[in-house]
Amino acid sequence: MALDSSGTPQIVEEVPFSGRTRWAITGYEADASTAIAIKAAPGAGKSLYITSVVLSATNETTPAWPYLQDEDDNILFAGPMPGDAGTTSIAIVLAQPIKLVSNKALEVKSAAAGAFSLYIEGATAED
Repeated sequence: MALDSSGTPQIVEEVPFSGRTRWAITGYEADASTAIAIKAAPGAGKSLYITSVVLSATNETTPAWPYLQDEDDNILFAGPMPGDAGTTSIAIVLAQPIKLVSNKALEVKSAAAGAFSLYIEGATAED
């Protein structure tokens, strides 16, 4: 059996101290069936690190299935798939951060057009 979509994000021990800048993103989206850039690429020699994620998806007429990816469509973190009715949420503080490939933007996308909200904490640091 093969997954419909998958990724192999890089897990690191910690966010490097050199040039580190912490950040947070929060928002709501009614339709992210097309990828939305939520954190720009940091520039040459730097990477984005994800340290915690909160995703909430609702099942209205079309359930959303939000996930985080880099600008090359590599899945980094898959969110909850809502059930038949209501809202499903996941909140996780990552013991070890997810590191995006150097100088890549962070995007959110959904497998369907349903609504979801997100809160993400992370950092930008030198490679």
